[in-house]
Amino acid sequence: IPSAICDWLNDEPESPFQGLIKRPSAPTDSNRKAVVTDTSVIKMLEESLGSPSGCLFPYRNVATGETDFEGICTVLTTYWVAVRETFPDAWGKNPKKSRLMHGAGIRSIGRLMDRIMPRIRLGSKKRVNEVIKELSKVATICRWTSGRWEDLNGLRWNEVQNVPRHINLLSNLLIRKYVQN
Repeated sequence: IPSAICDWLNDEPESPFQGLIKRPSAPTDSNRKAVVTDTSVIKMLEESLGSPSGCLFPYRNVATGETDFEGICTVLTTYWVAVRETFPDAWGKNPKKSRLMHGAGIRSIGRLMDRIMPRIRLGSKKRVNEVIKELSKVATICRWTSGRWEDLNGLRWNEVQNVPRHINLLSNLLIRKYVQN
């Protein structure tokens, strides 16, 4: 299921990830502007779908095997469009220039999604703006393209690596700041 959703995110015109996900099965031409590895997106989706605290968890009925793909796609599109709007200077760039598009960024901001999205009224026409308002609670501390993460012992933006320790540190920081605001 996460792989199928990853394909949808990469192919769908309304998805902020359209054309940005590197897929091994995709022709070389279509991977030209791709900057996010499919592994990072799939892991982010697996965490949210597989954990009872994940915002995508309620969209799967484990007993029957049914999945509400439309609901999942609404949640993902809403959230990631808001991420793109909140961090326009970091969106769509190569991970060497933006840690938001790096595995650690995708995974940590994905974990924040699990905190934010249950509070959003998905039926509202202003749902993206609601998410942007929630993301603004952490936007000022984010160092996706330059500077240092002050609350991570001054870790430089480009020193953040796609390793469990950094993903957990970054996730914990974002969630802690979000909850405090």
